[in-house]
Amino acid sequence: MIKQKSLLLIWKNKKNDSYYHIGTLSFDGSFYTFEYSIKSDSTRNLKAAIESGYSHHPAFPVLDKIYKSDHLFESFNRRIPDRSRIGYEDFMGEFNLSLNSDRMDILQATRGALANDPYTFEPPLRLYKDSLRASFFINGMRHQTSIHKSWMHAVSAGDLLKLELEPDNIVDPFAVKILTANNIHLGYVPGIYNKALHALLKRNVPLTLLVRKIRPAFSPQWWIEVQFEAQVNVSDTDLLEKANLHHLLHRESA
Repeated sequence: MIKQKSLLLIWKNKKNDSYYHIGTLSFDGSFYTFEYSIKSDSTRNLKAAIESGYSHHPAFPVLDKIYKSDHLFESFNRRIPDRSRIGYEDFMGEFNLSLNSDRMDILQATRGALANDPYTFEPPLRLYKDSLRASFFINGMRHQTSIHKSWMHAVSAGDLLKLELEPDNIVDPFAVKILTANNIHLGYVPGIYNKALHALLKRNVPLTLLVRKIRPAFSPQWWIEVQFEAQVNVSDTDLLEKANLHHLLHRESA
């Protein structure tokens, strides 16, 4: 049985460097679907993106339609390198992908990123039983100019990091800082996840954040990949609502 895979489509407003979850791409083993986050009540949903100047993805002009296809939509497929390109095996190895990885695996690992393009993909928060997990890249490191030349000496793969609320942040009241064990401020939780982690921290839910991989040779948005995990009470509907988990959540079965 093939497990359903999902990815969040993120749009970046280049005017203010804000990120919005504008839709979700899913694959059930037979069909791909794409649906805008029109039903989400997140502060970073489609509605918020439209208020910030967004219109729609050129390939998906109808906002309330669920798009379905037996092959990956071409607008997303073009974000995946062709197997015939020179250095394809090295490319796959850099992202810890096997040559048998499917299209969704490649989009997740590479984020489907293209140069000077406002769209990327990010994984949803994954819930297995009571374990909530996610992997993401630390946001805003390029703005931490004091550590640009030294951060790679302050963190290593496997290091435990700290999460801290920033209530005096006038730009984003849900901002969550990420710091090393020695209190070096590395950056922030990406905006699409910060309301969820903010709510968990306010509830004193035990959280673990580990450095998964560092890439000093890459651009700042790829520098540090982290792995997040928390134990949550899935019957706590108030928490799920306040954390706004529903639109970000992918429930996994055994």
